[in-house]
Amino acid sequence: MKLTDNFSLEEMTRSATAEKKNIENVPNEEQIECLRQLCVNILQPLRDDFQKPLVVSSGFRSKKLSLAINSKTTSQHCKGQAADFIIPGIDNKKVFKHIIENLPMDQVILEYYKEDDTKEYSNEGWIHCSYVPKGRGQALTKDDSGYKLWQ
Repeated sequence: MKLTDNFSLEEMTRSATAEKKNIENVPNEEQIECLRQLCVNILQPLRDDFQKPLVVSSGFRSKKLSLAINSKTTSQHCKGQAADFIIPGIDNKKVFKHIIENLPMDQVILEYYKEDDTKEYSNEGWIHCSYVPKGRGQALTKDDSGYKLWQ
């Protein structure tokens, strides 16, 4: 099932852990609609703006899958409202700032990013982004010491 021109339900529910542990990772209709809204409002605009494919490392997570990866069952991933991703070849901080400045996100987190002045770009870590209508617009960073508000 296509959610947008460049994103499918299969892509947004794929999980190596679920496959390995034989965990069903199938969203219900409400969660599918949330995934569609996430793709329409965040992921597809990023794909269009940067003209490069996104690599989604984590989209929807069933509660059982969330527990299997030591995450919370209250995570927005479990509601179909969040995805973790990178855009290969584009610095994560550049994408993070673009989201803050241009997209109606609920929350965006630049996770485990490391500055590297010796490279043209750095794709250390990943970006977590969630969407809900009338979102918080919250921007954070996360590293080994925890979460910090983006300044």
